[in-house]
Amino acid sequence: MHAISKLLTIKNKLILSIALIHAILMTVFIIDLTERQKEFLLGESFQSTQALAETLAINATPWVLSNDLAGLEEIIQSQSQQIYLNFAILTNASGEVLAYYHRNPKKKNKVGHFIEVPQADPFSPSPEMTVNIDNLDVIDISTPIMLNQNQLGWARVQMSRENIYKSIQIITLEGVLYASLAIIVGGFFAWLMGHRLTKRIHQLIHITKKIRLGERNLSINLGAQDELQDLANNFEDMLNVLETSETMLFNAKEEAEITLKSIGDAVIVIKPDGKISYMNPVAEVLTGWSRNRAHNMHIDEIMHLFSDIDKTPLQNPVFLALQNGQPINLLSQSTLINRHGDSYSIEDSAAPIIDKNGNIVGAVVVFHDATKQRALQKQLEWQATHDSLTQLHNRQAFETHLDELIAISGKTPQSKNCLVYIDLDQFKVVNDTVGHTAGDQLLRQISQVIKKGLTPDAFLARIGGDEFAILLQNHSMQQAEKIATTLLNTITSQRFFWESKAFDIGASMGIAEIHGSLNKTAVLSRADIACYLAKDKGRNRIQAYIENDDNHESGQQILDRLSELKEALNEQRLVLFGQTLEPLQNQDELGHLEVLVRMLSKHGEIIPPGLFLPAAERFNLMPQVDTYVIKHSLEWLKDNHRKVGLMNINISGQSLADPIFNEQLIQRLELNHAFNHKICFEITETVAITQIADTIDFLNRIKSFGCKLALDDFGSGFSSFSWLKNLPVDYVKIDGSFIRDVIADPIDAAMVRAIKEIGDNMSIQTIAEFVESQEIANWLIETGIDYAQGYHFSKPEALDEIEFDSKQT
Repeated sequence: MHAISKLLTIKNKLILSIALIHAILMTVFIIDLTERQKEFLLGESFQSTQALAETLAINATPWVLSNDLAGLEEIIQSQSQQIYLNFAILTNASGEVLAYYHRNPKKKNKVGHFIEVPQADPFSPSPEMTVNIDNLDVIDISTPIMLNQNQLGWARVQMSRENIYKSIQIITLEGVLYASLAIIVGGFFAWLMGHRLTKRIHQLIHITKKIRLGERNLSINLGAQDELQDLANNFEDMLNVLETSETMLFNAKEEAEITLKSIGDAVIVIKPDGKISYMNPVAEVLTGWSRNRAHNMHIDEIMHLFSDIDKTPLQNPVFLALQNGQPINLLSQSTLINRHGDSYSIEDSAAPIIDKNGNIVGAVVVFHDATKQRALQKQLEWQATHDSLTQLHNRQAFETHLDELIAISGKTPQSKNCLVYIDLDQFKVVNDTVGHTAGDQLLRQISQVIKKGLTPDAFLARIGGDEFAILLQNHSMQQAEKIATTLLNTITSQRFFWESKAFDIGASMGIAEIHGSLNKTAVLSRADIACYLAKDKGRNRIQAYIENDDNHESGQQILDRLSELKEALNEQRLVLFGQTLEPLQNQDELGHLEVLVRMLSKHGEIIPPGLFLPAAERFNLMPQVDTYVIKHSLEWLKDNHRKVGLMNINISGQSLADPIFNEQLIQRLELNHAFNHKICFEITETVAITQIADTIDFLNRIKSFGCKLALDDFGSGFSSFSWLKNLPVDYVKIDGSFIRDVIADPIDAAMVRAIKEIGDNMSIQTIAEFVESQEIANWLIETGIDYAQGYHFSKPEALDEIEFDSKQT
């Protein structure tokens, strides 16, 4: 084993690697060259034989017509100079040999004999060339002798292909020689590179042995300015630091034995009067003071602490530790401004130093730079309440603020507060026409347009894909309508340009008053209904929700949409679409497929889900929709189960909470044992967490039938990780808001890696949504994400029209 390890040095590995690469590449080259040459020679042989047969047929036409055997013999003998010609025969239409030549003069002359000729095709207007033999040894072709669409006879030629093998043997031999030469040359250069590299590495090894023996004052020069010399320079710097540290430790041994027990990142030791007796190097960096300069200076001169909140000066906690004789934690909002004016967010503790007699002989303050951690914490707190795409408040922050306004309205009935609900009219057109990237850019632009049109006290949030909400405190309905009108005019004046395409942008707006007697669901529902009516009236308009208004047709119009959906369910006009989930780590694995639903209008037009699923959710029709989708998905799966590894089917929160739906689903699974293992039900993270007590038992029942479970939109809430261990899921679909900017945003990248690591620890596979570029796909592959879904791989298509890869058939 030791001998083998000696052989497997860096130099030998380099030589073997380069030689192996050359050998593989040259082998592939030789095989490819030989095969190409063989195909070329075979094709050339076929063409020359065909040309010779056609030439004989043309030249023999008048002689066959006149039955001039002497002329035919002369014509056929003229081809004897063809080197690889085996034989040539001219016959009449009945197969009687009129002229004959064979390269072997001993062969009996067949003139006057009958031979078998190709049979005429009764459905062909004229006979065609016939290949009698086509193999690696010979090529034998018969060509009809024609005159004015009349067949006079046949010209048959057979050529030898023995020359092909000679050519291939020569090419193969030359290829082997060139390959050997390439391997030898490559190996030599690899040896030369390895020798130069390992020689200098051995120098470093020799230096480290000297260091281990106690030498410190060493100069390391490897003779070249490269990474190894940088490593050598770092060794020298480390030796200098090591020598200094050894001297300091020797001089301050007794003091270090006391302070090292509580040492953290930066350490400052003070005497009872507050003067500094010791600082470690990290404290020197953070405070900007060297240990020698700071010695015997008061700590208040070295550490200037301020509150992060109001920037007021703070008392150093080390004095509280001296007074109380107890460890004291620093405030989490403390900021240190050092000698050079640099600011650091710090946190940790201060503690008294007590000798063996119980006397306080000093104190130590231990702290570390928490600037990055605090920035990350603020970033995470910001992400919890903001939308990463538009930088606006998110739905969670919106609902919190709405609850606050409802509470204010309840306590102060005379206060006027309003909600403005905005739904973009052309967003789906942009998404479907030029993709999600363009849609994201449109959302960013529109969010800034809306934000600029509002006063600072207005609360603007993105609460859905293309839905925004504005909370206006101390605004009447008339004031809200005025603001909404201004915003609508601003939005409609915008045009969105993407890749030479221009889009007109519009919005439908609904306004509802906020009353203390209503909960947030009711207020939002009123605004939503008003917006819904604005869309039904032609879009690009404003609709206020007016209570007890006889002319208000919201109920009837929404019922019309509801009626349309019910008719579609009864008439089987919901159609199934699908979008593939591509395996990233195992390319040979069958891809997964997520089932999506669309509605077919009476006129045959495809209606996107955004136009009917909201009505289904609003009127509790989702169990019927989900039942329809599951029924038809299982029927499709029975006929196409060999095409997909797994079929993902969404279950809504309404359906999950419906006992009748649950029972019907269980009955279907009982009748579908053969294919249950290829079914994966998707539930959203929000539904899973908010209804966890009611759903875990049901989800476990589903799994008992062999089905898989996926948690959709994972990571959108902060309770994700804590609840994940309680949910019996097999997959988590990472929320697309993290995937879109994973290349540019380190926070998103860290979140995705964290989800992946937790998934691995819990044996849960990960799926990335909204993958729209190969760059993101490559990052996901490198990170170890198992599957990806998005426009980069495929767009939703009708289920029966999806073309699967050959591996999936």
